[in-house]
Amino acid sequence: MKKRILITGITGFVGSHLARAFRKRGIDVVGISRKSSGNTHIQRVNLTNQKALENVFQKTKFSACFHLAGESLVENGQKYPHQTLRENIQSALNVLELCRIHKVSRIIIASTAQVYGNTHGFCHEEMPARPSRPYETSKACIDLVAQSYADSFHLPVLIPRFVNIYGPGDLNFTRVIPKTIRSIIRKEQPILWGGDIRRNYLYIDDAIDAYMRLAGLPDLALEKNRVFNFGSDESVTVKELMETLIQLSGTKLTIRKVPVEREGEVVSQEVSSKKARRILKWKPKTTLRVGLQKTLVWYKRYFRTLEKIKVYRIK
Repeated sequence: MKKRILITGITGFVGSHLARAFRKRGIDVVGISRKSSGNTHIQRVNLTNQKALENVFQKTKFSACFHLAGESLVENGQKYPHQTLRENIQSALNVLELCRIHKVSRIIIASTAQVYGNTHGFCHEEMPARPSRPYETSKACIDLVAQSYADSFHLPVLIPRFVNIYGPGDLNFTRVIPKTIRSIIRKEQPILWGGDIRRNYLYIDDAIDAYMRLAGLPDLALEKNRVFNFGSDESVTVKELMETLIQLSGTKLTIRKVPVEREGEVVSQEVSSKKARRILKWKPKTTLRVGLQKTLVWYKRYFRTLEKIKVYRIK
């Protein structure tokens, strides 16, 4: 029987890349999204509605489930804390419960390195989560629920904790890399807040490679290896990141700094990926500079295409 996998949040940045990678390998992909897509392989389902989700599992037998859906914007978590906590946790709980009932062979629940909170030095998987804001707290709660399901029901659950993933195809222009590149292409000054905040960035191809290796991890290796960190070897401040993008673009734009800080922001964070290197034989292949160059090229093509469409419509 041909393998068939389920990806929630399939129309998102990471979800769409992951689906494409599996299809290239000849694996059938069924997706769930809260948006209408017109694609027969993508179903519009509210994940907080367990009955609606049950219908998806009853129609199809899945060998693996990748749960990527959920509110991913820290800002929305600040504005709508109750909604963020309720929807993220309830959605993950429904996915886990139906995977348990339908005996899915591999369950991967996407998490974030932000659950570690403000730390000194490198974060390791054994460290306790210390989230502060609603978004990170919802992810930390999901991690605990997922581990509870894994231990209580012997489910094949894995929890990847990623740093900031970037690359071609990310159309969320509230994120620093897409937002800065858009400003550069428009010949506008990129706006900087919290320039001293230090972050780790991972190119999308390296993130997809991580997901693939998790999917292929032997069951015997699961028991004591539920959580994996995935990060790059480079850590930069937001200011350094923006300066690199401006330099790569070949423009002479300057950064406009605004005195605005986000409450509860994680000031500095780096993760250790030694466990992923040791067990999964995974390591990032794309340097930050090369990844940013590839990303910049993609956005230039994207915005040129938009301009052509606009001109065509006017005609």
